[in-house]
Amino acid sequence: MDPLGIIGIIFIVAGVLLILMALLLPQKKFGDYGVGGIILIGPIPIIFGKNLKTSLLIILIIVSLLLMILVIAMMGAWP
Repeated sequence: MDPLGIIGIIFIVAGVLLILMALLLPQKKFGDYGVGGIILIGPIPIIFGKNLKTSLLIILIIVSLLLMILVIAMMGAWP
């Protein structure tokens, strides 16, 4: 199997594990909720959220930058 196929399988497994962790971890019942998300259109991330001061949005920004770098690196590595 080529390296890009292995990376794809790793991302799929990581996504499934993240979904399972989100379902199994206890949820907050009271307090301020941080809501946010990332939409990747090609290498360009669109980040949205409820409050810019929440740690969730900071984590989303870091993850989106890492994904953007990974996508650009994969585009350069394509034969």
